[in-house]
Amino acid sequence: MQEELKRIVNDVFLVDIEIESRKRDVVDARKVYSKILRDSGYSYELIGKTINKNHATIMHYVKNIEHLISYDQILKNKYVDCKNIFLENKKSILEQVKKDEDIYVTVIRLTNELQEATSNKILYDFVDYIEEYEKQRGYLPSIYDYRHTILPLFNK
Repeated sequence: MQEELKRIVNDVFLVDIEIESRKRDVVDARKVYSKILRDSGYSYELIGKTINKNHATIMHYVKNIEHLISYDQILKNKYVDCKNIFLENKKSILEQVKKDEDIYVTVIRLTNELQEATSNKILYDFVDYIEEYEKQRGYLPSIYDYRHTILPLFNK
């Protein structure tokens, strides 16, 4: 998710937030990136690791961006754009995860049904085999016949 946000911020600000630079556009982009991740529940330390900054720098970014967007309309617009794009992408990712989860549940259900159907088929085949055995030989198979002749045919 952090990589997706980096891409969004880089595209909106037309910079690379991972390069070492003190240019205002790059620093503002890092601030926006940090603020969005912090609002998403990421720790200062984790945010810092993603852009090679320490947690204190990230704390400063988050505190500072709130003041800056109160009077810098261009920065505020870029922040809002980044956040909206990120939230829309996050929503799409969550929808895909939900679809994947539904597919997974369906596969598990079908697998269980297939195993049950296979087990039932084996059981029916077993009963049919016993009936045929009885008809051909005129008696029910012995325990020895079950264990050594019949059951091995149905064990997979």
